[in-house]
Amino acid sequence: MNRRRFIASSAGALVAPVLRIAAAEEKTKTVWGIAELWEWLYGKQKTTGHDSADCLQAHLDHGIRHVMWALGRSTLDYHSALPTSTMYAGDTRPETKVIAESLRQECSLRAALAFADRNGMVIYGRLGMNRHYGDALGGGLRSKYIADHPEWMERHRGGQVDSTKVSFAIPEYRAERIAVLLEVAQIGAHGLCLDFCRQPPIARYHPQILEPWLKAGRDDPRQMRVGSPEFLAWAQHRCDFVNLFMRDLREQLRTLEKTAQRKVPVLVRIPEATLDLNLMEGLDLRTWLKEGWVDEIALNPLWIWDFNYPDTARPYIELAHAHGARIHGGANTVTGKGVTANARAFLERIARNYGEGVDGIALFQTDAAVLSPALKALVGPLLPRLADSAAVFEQLTTSRKHQPQMSERERYFGLDNHSLLAHLGRAPRLSLDTL
Repeated sequence: MNRRRFIASSAGALVAPVLRIAAAEEKTKTVWGIAELWEWLYGKQKTTGHDSADCLQAHLDHGIRHVMWALGRSTLDYHSALPTSTMYAGDTRPETKVIAESLRQECSLRAALAFADRNGMVIYGRLGMNRHYGDALGGGLRSKYIADHPEWMERHRGGQVDSTKVSFAIPEYRAERIAVLLEVAQIGAHGLCLDFCRQPPIARYHPQILEPWLKAGRDDPRQMRVGSPEFLAWAQHRCDFVNLFMRDLREQLRTLEKTAQRKVPVLVRIPEATLDLNLMEGLDLRTWLKEGWVDEIALNPLWIWDFNYPDTARPYIELAHAHGARIHGGANTVTGKGVTANARAFLERIARNYGEGVDGIALFQTDAAVLSPALKALVGPLLPRLADSAAVFEQLTTSRKHQPQMSERERYFGLDNHSLLAHLGRAPRLSLDTL
């Protein structure tokens, strides 16, 4: 969910055939919650002084023992000692004061890890990799370090400044993101989630990406047809700067692991699109896996481009398993404008992923699913049984009998709530020509 409000559109699972083969091969799946204390507090509008424990207890009550716990995006949601970090302190909206109060009085990460240790949970620290918001809401969502360097901001294809993203061609930015992740690992997070789903594309046309390409005598990518072999070569070039970050993070983590004598897994959360579209978004999954920089993948059905999304995890599953990496499908648990929450649509998406052979499912925004009365009533009873793939197929069979047909608004429940579905009242999809 974005940090503007709780009413962003959610889109859901298209009907998919249920394949029971994978269920027979592996019944138990890992169920990940993806939780933001920020959103939990926004919804509750009060603090108890032990909000992290409250949020995680609600997950435990619904059978979720693995949680990707939000660290922040540009500003951070935990107590950091880094000179380049800014903790979220509220913004111009009165309803964010409770969030600032809670984050100030207790380190959300340390409190979450303490609760997890007492209750046998697994916590991965989840960092938004390139979401900086600009000066909206008084700049309250943007770190001071980033605000002080407007020259680092990415550029659109037409040359305009993209004030929401920093270029990974900037060494200082790569170092800042790595420093946060290393600090989180040192604090004791069981793993790291690098979330690239807020908001692709991750790499664009910053001069430090574009100028070396042009100086090498290559054709201007701004004049290329998106998706052509020439453009894919350009996409690989700008991905190389993100790859520098991935390489350096893994190398520094290996040093930390030797000192700490424990493994710190790296999970990347990326849009479920195609590998070539991911490459054009700045995400070179093939290289990440080949080089051993990634241990796990979580897919996210985020439909934002004017593109016929395949709605399948199969290419990712084959690639991940060929490199010994675990892979988790994705489903959203919240609704918004234009979409109606629906149990069958939710189960259809999860069953499709299980049938294709994923190792688990990552559920975005479970803080709302275990807090909102309406969502708890609908999705809550399903959550404790999602780890049992056979139970998912059984529940889906029952749901199909009770509801043979789904409306247009219902069947999209499960897509990322940032998905663009103009026919349901959302903004039009973004043109691929802007990539």
